[in-house]
Amino acid sequence: MKVIQFVPTLESGGVEQGVLEMSLALVENNHESHVVSAGGRLVKQLTDSGSHHHKWDLHKKNIFTFKYVKPIREWIVSMNPDIVHVRSRMPAWIVWRAIQGISEDKKPALVSTIHGLYSVNFYSAVMSKPKNIITVSKSANEYLTSNYLKSVKKNIKLIYRGVNDQEYNQSYSPENEWLDRWYKEYPNTKEHKLLTIAGRISPLKDFDKIIFLAKSVKEKSNHKIKLLIAGEAKHKHQKYLHSLREKIKSMNLQEDVHFLGFRKDIKQIYSISSIVFNTSNKPESFGRSILEPLSLGIPSIAYGRGGVQEILESLYPYGSVSPNDDKEMLDKTLAILEDKSPDIKVNTKFLTSNMCKQTIEFYKEIS
Repeated sequence: MKVIQFVPTLESGGVEQGVLEMSLALVENNHESHVVSAGGRLVKQLTDSGSHHHKWDLHKKNIFTFKYVKPIREWIVSMNPDIVHVRSRMPAWIVWRAIQGISEDKKPALVSTIHGLYSVNFYSAVMSKPKNIITVSKSANEYLTSNYLKSVKKNIKLIYRGVNDQEYNQSYSPENEWLDRWYKEYPNTKEHKLLTIAGRISPLKDFDKIIFLAKSVKEKSNHKIKLLIAGEAKHKHQKYLHSLREKIKSMNLQEDVHFLGFRKDIKQIYSISSIVFNTSNKPESFGRSILEPLSLGIPSIAYGRGGVQEILESLYPYGSVSPNDDKEMLDKTLAILEDKSPDIKVNTKFLTSNMCKQTIEFYKEIS
């Protein structure tokens, strides 16, 4: 098969990681893998694994991006793929419009993946237009069917995303060389319990909650802690990052909070953490930032809703807290720090191998 995946950029993020994993699986199974994006730091990793990258600026959310409909249509016809897979709304609009103009005998099978619980509106509806749709969780499935497909039948396949169990397992520990580098860069984290949260710096992730939590832990216990915030702030969120720094300063936590920026070694950081958190103020369709640490055997706490709740129910129910219940989060945090929490189950459900195998089987069914 020849498969083309469309994604806005290849900078960072869970969707992008899934594209790389799927591309590698296609190549390893002797299929031809192509990815269209506006570029980014992950392109080299993609091409090094045997996939082809094609740079198209389909990520800009404005009317002028529709000028690419005809060129993309001609390009798709020239590529003659078996599968075209759209994973984000703006590229999906261009590809959807492009494919409508291709004759039936040359038209590839079109697939969309519902990666997010987007705002329900005309713009988001494009992800429900293809006949073939993948949802990444039961929550994403329910979002799709209740908001867009009340009376329309589609070929919907639930395929959980996952992690590579060769890399993310409970026997993993970071190499000594990495630890030496880490403690050289962050010497004041040594002999401290690390509370970690990862994700793009934006109000959606509600990092304020974890900062207030860190202050409460310091006030209500004798635990020596440091808070690690791993993620980058895009230009439009610099103001939010500044507000977080001001809060930290007002609470006199400057020595206790580290903004790590974008990290390629997030797995190692998770592995030395005492607890990993997710405090997103809206339900998420999946929750890789909780699955990865849990797969390593690191206790994780998140709001019990959306796809994150499905992961917690399967691996670590104790980590589920009621949304915005600061007391419950603090109580469970202290219990974990005092080793008074249940064990984490081994992850055999949310695996990259399962995701890739099921997706390739789905491609074969519809091509």
